[in-house]
Amino acid sequence: MKFLDPQHPFFAPLWRRVLTVLAPAVWGLVEHWNGEPGWAIVFFAAAAYAGYALFVVPKTAPDEKPPTDEAATRDHKGDEG
Repeated sequence: MKFLDPQHPFFAPLWRRVLTVLAPAVWGLVEHWNGEPGWAIVFFAAAAYAGYALFVVPKTAPDEKPPTDEAATRDHKGDEG
């Protein structure tokens, strides 16, 4: 399940992707400084996920289909011999 789609036109400018990662990271620091470690972890995790989804995961071309599992798409008629 994807929560962030790096192919969406909103994330085309680099500054929006960077801001999407930095905003929760900065708020995580605010929560940490205010003595709220639980909320700090939540916001740091959100920043880590955003960074991973927007910068680490390889992008596929718009006309390229994502890889599928052959076993799931194979016709399962069975051996009715």
